[in-house]
Amino acid sequence: MNFRTILLASAAVMVAGSAAAADLTNPFYLPGQGEFTSDTSVNYSRNKFKHGWGVDEQWSATEEVQYGVTDNFAVKAAINNEFDTQGEYNNDHNFDYTVGAAYNMSHGSWLGQVGLNYNTYDLDTWYGKKARASADLGGRWVKLLNANAKVGYDMGNGLTPYASFDAYSYLDDDDREMWYSTSVGIHKYAGNWAVDGAVRYDFQTEGKNANEWWVDAAADYYVRDNVAVGVFGSYFIDGTGSDDVDYNYDAGAHVKVLF
Repeated sequence: MNFRTILLASAAVMVAGSAAAADLTNPFYLPGQGEFTSDTSVNYSRNKFKHGWGVDEQWSATEEVQYGVTDNFAVKAAINNEFDTQGEYNNDHNFDYTVGAAYNMSHGSWLGQVGLNYNTYDLDTWYGKKARASADLGGRWVKLLNANAKVGYDMGNGLTPYASFDAYSYLDDDDREMWYSTSVGIHKYAGNWAVDGAVRYDFQTEGKNANEWWVDAAADYYVRDNVAVGVFGSYFIDGTGSDDVDYNYDAGAHVKVLF
């Protein structure tokens, strides 16, 4: 997937009330009943090609809010903006919107979570109506559905290994192609800091198999019990068609607040 603005993040920190200590960055974390979380992030991606083919880079910003309907069920809404870093879009206001929900389960030390997200954006505002028509990009609104599931084990002492699986599909497409992502990682929480690392495999099975291997990592520090400030990143390892890729990575920073 980022941030809205640093100002928003700073304001969220200043107005956040005190809350019980919780590992906000745990992959299974959801706000409790009646609680809100705000996750404000900024993200930079860079893909450098071989053969003098240049560089693709992108800045983006996201604000995501979650609300705990019950202690195990939460709904969320997010807005993301892709900045016109390389003159690709119509302007610097290129928004996409996400709504979704997640549900947590547990059995002893075993943890589980299932979720569903709907994402959409208007191609006319990103590229302009004429550009969309001339490029034959299809309908005006892009609609993406994502289903995900996680399973993990609470080993105690803040250590949680986990595995996740995601399936993605663009709605309104005639062929309804599917994309998938699976990862295996481990999360460590130590009271005032947390780290996370995972290996991720993204793939598509329809037609010629397309795949990518990534390493994901994150580190957060709790400036207050209910405020985590951190950095995150992903690095491309290998995949189909990667012979022309010199390197590819994402890097970002975020502030997550529990209200």
